[in-house]
Amino acid sequence: MGRLGTFRSTCRLGLLLVLAGGSGVVAVAQSTTSATCAVRIRPREAADYDLSTEVTVRGVVEGWEGRSLRIRLAAGVLRVDTGAWNTSGLFEAGTPLEVLASRSMADGRQRFLAREIRHAGGVLRLRDASGAPIQAVSL
Repeated sequence: MGRLGTFRSTCRLGLLLVLAGGSGVVAVAQSTTSATCAVRIRPREAADYDLSTEVTVRGVVEGWEGRSLRIRLAAGVLRVDTGAWNTSGLFEAGTPLEVLASRSMADGRQRFLAREIRHAGGVLRLRDASGAPIQAVSL
């Protein structure tokens, strides 16, 4: 009989704590109703693109290497990853470009991931404003 009484009092104590805790949560929720919060949720596909490291690269097309565009700069040649986009048929060698890209380090080497390619004919958007890839289309 003693164990049953202890069990009941433990359950009552637990119920009392849950009710007391619940009323405290309501009071906290009521006190913060005037607070505003902005949450920015980025898609998983944008995880490899860091908006805080964006740079603008200006140069001319030297060639292509798989899904990368080789751009000639005054300091040498820079490879810029274009993701799922195959730009080899879009730009001729020697075409001046301006590329907006995220810079990161991978295996001790700099990596540039393009978001926009600006050229005389307009702007080719490879990623949206949050860095998520835009589906490549046939041109």
